[in-house]
Amino acid sequence: MRIGWRRSLAHSVSEGAHPNARGDRDNVAQRCKSDYDSLGSLFMGHKDQLKQLLRRKSLVRGTFTLASGKVSDYYIDCKLTTLDPEGAVLTGYTVLELLDEKGIQADAIGGPPIGAHPIVSAVAAVSYFRTKLEGKGKPLPAFLIREQHKSYGLQKQIEGIDLKKISKVVIIDEVCTTGKSTREALKVVEDAGLQVLAVLSLVDREEGGSEGLRRDYTYLPIFTARELRQHDDQSIGEPSQAAVHRERSR
Repeated sequence: MRIGWRRSLAHSVSEGAHPNARGDRDNVAQRCKSDYDSLGSLFMGHKDQLKQLLRRKSLVRGTFTLASGKVSDYYIDCKLTTLDPEGAVLTGYTVLELLDEKGIQADAIGGPPIGAHPIVSAVAAVSYFRTKLEGKGKPLPAFLIREQHKSYGLQKQIEGIDLKKISKVVIIDEVCTTGKSTREALKVVEDAGLQVLAVLSLVDREEGGSEGLRRDYTYLPIFTARELRQHDDQSIGEPSQAAVHRERSR
């Protein structure tokens, strides 16, 4: 991969060295920057790569009305990252590595609709490949939590696991603002008799919700909004556009 990078960079520079080369110097510089960024990612961990992707794809500046009624000058649309093919893999690895680091050995991982759904699906898939191909950990099943019990069929509210075989779980959500949706998910699993080993958020906005969760559970944010916004002027590729958006309760 490094050899390919060198060839690509040399090709970009050689194009810019001749008057008749395709594109102008700005285009050559952009190609070189892209190659440099690709090289940099080779030496970055999954979490750092995920942080970059969240900044680039999910951090949006503008005017947004949150569920709490507060007005914010930014919004984090995690699904643009967690449903991205690369983002899903990076999310899965990052969550599993955090659980390993903290010594948390759960039987399954789940979370509230719909933000947690792509996250836990990615974690389950990556856990299988880590086990089979890298010899790390064990497969970690995922489960989904409905807002209400189904009124038909098996009438489940927790989907994807056999509650008779699962006892210890991790709950994760994409963004923690007020913590409302995470609390609702916690109530469902605890009412079902499951033990919650830890509560995770992909991003903690640090607006009160995480403080309450931290008092009652082992709460582990993967990123804070402050971290993602630290270099947002340089990281956001799309032009900023004012907008008004109402965020669902989280």
